[in-house]
Amino acid sequence: MPVLGIEENKITSAVRKAGVKILGGKESNAYNDKSLRSKLYSDMYRELNRQFDVTTYKAIKRSQCSLALSVIETYKPPIALEEQIKSCNAQMQFGTGVA
Repeated sequence: MPVLGIEENKITSAVRKAGVKILGGKESNAYNDKSLRSKLYSDMYRELNRQFDVTTYKAIKRSQCSLALSVIETYKPPIALEEQIKSCNAQMQFGTGVA
């Protein structure tokens, strides 16, 4: 039986929490870069789909929900994406300093 609404919410919540952490927090440059943030979340969901051989995370079996959560907790982005995140976060923002 596929996951129910409450399990979907747990998985979605775990993905968001892990994504924010990987991107460096909600105030980081990487998090505020919509394109980069989308790449990360897409890759996280692709990883779930690949690990469980499903076309959408919603098709993961209920009995595998805790395993799906552990996949998200241990998720590491691909090296190229990780480098993009680091590079984006290393950039200084202009106009935010004290005059």
